[in-house]
Amino acid sequence: LQGYSVLVIDCDPQASTTTMFDIQPETLIDDSDSLGNFLSPRSTFDDFPKAIRDTAWPTIKIVPSSLGLQDAEWDLTATLREGGQAVREGLQRLRIGIDSVRKSFDVILLDPPPAMGFLGLNVMAAATGMLIPVPARQLDYLSTIHFMDTIAENIEILEEHGTPVDYGFIRVVCSAYSPSKPGEADMWKMMKATYANFLLNQPILASEEIKNATQAFRSIYESKPSAAHSTYLRCRENLNLVFGEVLREIHEQWPSKSMSHQAGDVSGSVAA
Repeated sequence: LQGYSVLVIDCDPQASTTTMFDIQPETLIDDSDSLGNFLSPRSTFDDFPKAIRDTAWPTIKIVPSSLGLQDAEWDLTATLREGGQAVREGLQRLRIGIDSVRKSFDVILLDPPPAMGFLGLNVMAAATGMLIPVPARQLDYLSTIHFMDTIAENIEILEEHGTPVDYGFIRVVCSAYSPSKPGEADMWKMMKATYANFLLNQPILASEEIKNATQAFRSIYESKPSAAHSTYLRCRENLNLVFGEVLREIHEQWPSKSMSHQAGDVSGSVAA
């Protein structure tokens, strides 16, 4: 919506993000021009651009996922038997692929898998920033604390294998937040106390508009109001504020802030 050139890379074999872009994951399982094929140690490093596909959005391209990506997890894990250079290259394959196309995009978004295997480590090695959504519920709050410990441990693993990382930002965003629900307002206060400056100022508010749009495999920006127009507008305005914060974090990582989109120019309609 802001006119940025965006590449979305779906690194989750469940392929939910791929489905949201109206691509059927089951048609990609045996596709040789895929992320799974590129991440396999058997492929060459110049295969990555072949996996990039157009979407209905003219400024957004995607590297889709499918269940076939799980094969890459097994192939990458097999490099442990070889050790040394093979493991390092296995951890850096996604980073190398992204570096080959980085200059063609303003923003590259990575959707990681839920499990932290070699696919997850590839995402961590390739990323320059991290955004962690956390619902304002106690179990999710506690799980995120453990997840942060896992991130720290995996950073050490990457460094031990010659793959250091340097994140320009790590931010937590409170998601599906209902201030009127018992306990959630208290959890929001606890999150602010725990995460401090790591927490985005604006939470993502729970909304039936988001739920209905997701069920139709659309974003809120592609949907018409399903209830009162004012409810729809509140939902969009809330998301605009959240994405505006994220976009400012991304701007800070750009080599030059003299680009056409300045951090101070963020308007109310940012899709991410």
